[in-house]
Amino acid sequence: MREDLLTAPSATPYGPIGDQVHDLYRSGVRCADLDEPISLRSPGPRDLRALDFVRIASAHGLLVRWHLRAGRRALPSLTAHDLSHLQPPVSLDGPRSAERLAQWNTRFYIGRCVWRRGPGFVQIRDRRDGVLQRFDLVRPEYAQAVPLLEKQETDAVDPEVLAALRAERLLLTFGGLDWWAPYLMDRWPVPSMVL
Repeated sequence: MREDLLTAPSATPYGPIGDQVHDLYRSGVRCADLDEPISLRSPGPRDLRALDFVRIASAHGLLVRWHLRAGRRALPSLTAHDLSHLQPPVSLDGPRSAERLAQWNTRFYIGRCVWRRGPGFVQIRDRRDGVLQRFDLVRPEYAQAVPLLEKQETDAVDPEVLAALRAERLLLTFGGLDWWAPYLMDRWPVPSMVL
């Protein structure tokens, strides 16, 4: 995936990455390669935009071949929980990386951590721990925060809301940068009553 595809201006409320994934899928693309590894050792905005691409592509059913570079301390928890709703990377670094990658491949399925919007609320369903945790965001400051976080606009969100979402590991922090983890499902792989 070319770097310029990760920086174009957006026409939709979900940001330029969402636009790109929608356009790729609509044009018949079903598989994409990210040229550069995503680094969570000391990530920059490009790394989080690339992680967004993987997140949104996962929701669309667009296969992405990507590589993850993470710090030694972060890697075990990332593969066990925080990023397990994303398509597994082709490679990751660190000790026992082959074992962790095999676990990630075994545990992954579409819909592990998703959000959906209703009239006046946002619902998040998180199964990254293997048990369903459901969050119904009905207070306006929470429901309005989700589309902003989807576009990485954390400055526009109340700090108390950010802290609460971080505590639930829905908003992850990598190298001082916040990243919204749940994805908005476009295509449900199973009937909605199962989700």
